[in-house]
Amino acid sequence: MTHLNLFEAEFALPLPDSLMHQVRYLFTDVDDTLTWQGKLPSQTLQALEQLAEAGIQVIPVTGACAGWCDCMVRTWPVAAVIGENGAFWMQKNGQGRIDTHYRLEEPERSEQYQALRQIQQQLLEHFPFARATADQRYRETDIAFDIRQQHQNTAEEIEQLRQALQTSGLHARVSSIHINAWHGDYDKASTALAWLSDQGVPEQDWLHKTAFIGDSANDAAMFEHFRLTFGVANIRHCLDSLPRPPKYITRQEGGFGFIEVAERLLT
Repeated sequence: MTHLNLFEAEFALPLPDSLMHQVRYLFTDVDDTLTWQGKLPSQTLQALEQLAEAGIQVIPVTGACAGWCDCMVRTWPVAAVIGENGAFWMQKNGQGRIDTHYRLEEPERSEQYQALRQIQQQLLEHFPFARATADQRYRETDIAFDIRQQHQNTAEEIEQLRQALQTSGLHARVSSIHINAWHGDYDKASTALAWLSDQGVPEQDWLHKTAFIGDSANDAAMFEHFRLTFGVANIRHCLDSLPRPPKYITRQEGGFGFIEVAERLLT
């Protein structure tokens, strides 16, 4: 599969007044990229509607649980939702029903999940600060730990937990609110590319008609694989941890930074 990082460019530039790109597929993180301080601003929802009306398909790519992804794809003006860090995508079919496409098939998926839950329980017993997320019961493929949503962990605790997960043989990614961990040879970027392929989008269009916007180290694979990338302003605290930073950074944070990008794409 073709990678999209076949270029050299300056990174972390201010968002320009206009973009000379014909973006048709905008992948976006959700928490603290579309939302801000735990809420989806009404202006951000309006920007999603305007992008859809302009023929720009928006695809959230998130670590959020399957239950939350099901709600998004049913109620938001989006083309599809990629969830649990690339474990699946959900999309409405021609009959208005939701189809879920998993990267791992049964029974492997269930077996892996049971093994993950055992690891999570062991870590909960070993690290008193390793709190499972409130939405763990709605997850199908990964385990997640609350680090900045309902609980506040120190940077040292977050790193200890991330290292413990990796020592257990898991992929572990730190987002603005969670640590997500999973088994499986996939991530946000590989599933985004698989979605494009499934839609019949020619590979030659992947470089020039796609873009991504995110906010955290959990988005590293997306920043590495896509050519036109944006970070909302709150990404600045983790730029040093990204192998490839976003090309542009907005002035505002969270969903308000997303609006800035939408305005440029709609011009």
